[in-house]
Amino acid sequence: MIRQLVESDRSSLVNLLSVNAPLNLYLLGNLAMIGFDSDYCEFYGDVVVGRVRGVVNRYMTGWTVFGESVADWPALGQLVDNHPVAANRLQDNPGGIPTFLPYLARYHAASLTEDTLMELPPGGLRPQSACEGFVVRKATMDDLDGLVTLFTDAGDMSRSAAGVELPLRDRHVWIALKDGLIVAAALTNAETEELAMIGGVYTDPAWRRNGLSQAICSGLCEELLASGRRQLLYWHDPAAGHIYTKLGFRQIGKWRSIRLAQRQDVGDLDEAKPGGV
Repeated sequence: MIRQLVESDRSSLVNLLSVNAPLNLYLLGNLAMIGFDSDYCEFYGDVVVGRVRGVVNRYMTGWTVFGESVADWPALGQLVDNHPVAANRLQDNPGGIPTFLPYLARYHAASLTEDTLMELPPGGLRPQSACEGFVVRKATMDDLDGLVTLFTDAGDMSRSAAGVELPLRDRHVWIALKDGLIVAAALTNAETEELAMIGGVYTDPAWRRNGLSQAICSGLCEELLASGRRQLLYWHDPAAGHIYTKLGFRQIGKWRSIRLAQRQDVGDLDEAKPGGV
């Protein structure tokens, strides 16, 4: 049965997601930090006899999926197709099947990125010192305007003001400053009590090649380690991979991210069947 999940489903959902906690950090983080009563974060599941077999989670206009091979994937795909909020991205790491894309009739992949997923092993951090002439520190709410400016025109790393404020308020953000101006940042995209996903690592092009990414990530990692959290991240750019390897991260798998676009040839979705890419 496909339905929206509620608080009484929490235990069963956590059991499902804990099968591969690193792969499901966004789902676990949204569950821990936001829960079931939100208009911008919703959980829908395939539930059989009280057990969640598959889940799709909407966070604003993005979806994340995970489930067993026996989950009702066609019905979960139809739910995403028919949701009133149009989807524009998909974290396509569903576990029990190779990809969720064939079960979407309204959407196709505008672009697909397969990144390298890495984890910092216990005792593996190789700290990097702050760069001469720059201030590297944890960000506060007073830095909101400067961070919004940094991420406004950051290409694929661009974020809305809300997308900057949420991690600044609820998670961890580190920054580098030059003469009081924020020129680089790194943050956590998702957190649980045990895990943290590092992302949003961006340096203003004018200030690159100064070791800023290494310095802010080092500070962020040290803070997360002090809080008892294991750290994960994924990358596509080999230059970024070099930085994270230097910090001590090691590869543990792959991570698929997809930008979605609406098909132009889909009629009545009540009659539509899941199609291919």
